[in-house]
Amino acid sequence: MSDEKTRRKRISLNEGDLFELVVPDGRLGYGIIVKRGILKNGGAPYIAIFGSVHAGRPDPNWVVRDDVALAGWTLDSLFYHGHWNVIARSLPLPSIPFPNFKVEQDGRIYVTDVTGAFVGEASQAEIELLDYQFSRTPLLFQDAFEALHGFQTWNQTHDKLTPAYSKVRATRLGQ
Repeated sequence: MSDEKTRRKRISLNEGDLFELVVPDGRLGYGIIVKRGILKNGGAPYIAIFGSVHAGRPDPNWVVRDDVALAGWTLDSLFYHGHWNVIARSLPLPSIPFPNFKVEQDGRIYVTDVTGAFVGEASQAEIELLDYQFSRTPLLFQDAFEALHGFQTWNQTHDKLTPAYSKVRATRLGQ
């Protein structure tokens, strides 16, 4: 096989990139890259998906004023396969709560920020409350968004994608 056929298509994802997703009835939803992933091209980003659906493509500057319904770390597979497409770049980021996570090292539990940077030793309450850092597949985000709009059933797995879930787990604000 030639290099052209085996070479992976590059997808560059940056903070402030607005992307579009489609629900089963053809209406449109939108999300934004909040944090680039650690991969060279920004893959595995932290995204926020806005709550509204639209019959047509609205002004991107209006979309980013909508309430965030879902947020978290994910992968770039739906971008890569053309199901989520970036339609605008360098837009203002929404204000969302970033959860803290816990990590165990040398038999002790520590708190990290959303990017995985250590912020201190965990209290007993934080050990009980915080999750180990996780990500969800883009399909789970798509399913959760569709469930918000009545196309699927909401399930407990979707709860971890809500800003309310993150807000409770933002134990070390400003760090």
